[in-house]
Amino acid sequence: MHTRQATVTALPLRGTSAVARPARAGVRLEVTRRGRMLVTAIAFLLGLAVAALVLLVLDVPSALAGDGADGERTVIVAAGDDLWSYADLYAPEGMSDADFVTEVRALNELPTPRLTQGQEIVLPAADPAGR
Repeated sequence: MHTRQATVTALPLRGTSAVARPARAGVRLEVTRRGRMLVTAIAFLLGLAVAALVLLVLDVPSALAGDGADGERTVIVAAGDDLWSYADLYAPEGMSDADFVTEVRALNELPTPRLTQGQEIVLPAADPAGR
């Protein structure tokens, strides 16, 4: 008759902590390639979020858009105004009135040089002091 011996391992009781093992000397933890990519991606996304927040708070997009200094001016047509009167006022120096009227018609896609009161038109190269 053979008898077997059983080995019994003591388990910690509930509410008590297991015995802490001392750290192994000379063992370093290294981040894997996947871990490095994850940390890089998280840092990049955080940087984008901070940059977007700064742009929104400081209202930088409107500053980058400019103030319309490209020479174009939008006007609303008053009663009795026509393209030739705008040419007298706003045509840049060296541009003939006829060329200015042609450019305004092309810019605003006007089939005729007739204007209607209240109509909004874009005038190129605004320079009222230049004439």
